[in-house]
Amino acid sequence: MERLAKLVFFVGLLVYFLVTVVARTPAEWGAWVAIKSVPGLSLTGVSGTLWSGRAGSAQVAVNGQTLDLGALQWRLNGWSLLLLKACLDVRSPSVQGGVCQSAGGTLSVRKLMVDQVPAKVFYNSPDVQVGGIGSAAVERADLSMDGRVKDLQGSLTWQRLAVNVGTGWFTLGTFVADARANGQGGIALHITDLEGDFKVDLQGDYTVGGQPTLNGLITPKETAPQPLKDALGVFTESLDDGSYKVTWPIGG
Repeated sequence: MERLAKLVFFVGLLVYFLVTVVARTPAEWGAWVAIKSVPGLSLTGVSGTLWSGRAGSAQVAVNGQTLDLGALQWRLNGWSLLLLKACLDVRSPSVQGGVCQSAGGTLSVRKLMVDQVPAKVFYNSPDVQVGGIGSAAVERADLSMDGRVKDLQGSLTWQRLAVNVGTGWFTLGTFVADARANGQGGIALHITDLEGDFKVDLQGDYTVGGQPTLNGLITPKETAPQPLKDALGVFTESLDDGSYKVTWPIGG
């Protein structure tokens, strides 16, 4: 009983010490750690403390595009420090969820929602313009310091997706992608249609430093515009049943 009392006392003392130190640590320290941990992240107008802080503006570079997250607030989970982690609950107009940085360098994400993402963030090419709004829901994800995906369970959604291949804008519809770790440090996607002029069943794969791949079938419905079907025929293989076989990169 005496040993248990001593253990509780020392744990309580440690928690008190950590809370006191964290509560007095300027928020700039937390911002510095966040910028080092999240590639492409920039924070301005930082105020508050490491325990509870705010950035007047937050931006992150994704796929060559700058994604504006708006004003970002965070609150530190003090108990996570006992597990040698720094876990934050983050909120902004377009992001909310939990992010942890471990002493070993692993970045963990739990129940993270990202809304109102321009579709061009997911696909950025000088030959094809992409419009529409995307969102991401990450149930869990673990990433190493070099950005390799160790574990992932989540989904992506593209609403009112549209493309311009040089002959005008065409609305494709709404699509969803189930996202998982591919076992090689990257992401595996299964993309299907929710509504629109095309039935889609595609498998995508992306690994840091590697060539993204896309394979599967796109089947136009009767309402699909002919110019877009003609454009599909340039980049895909037309099959006898009217569908198009997608292999990207071409010849891969």
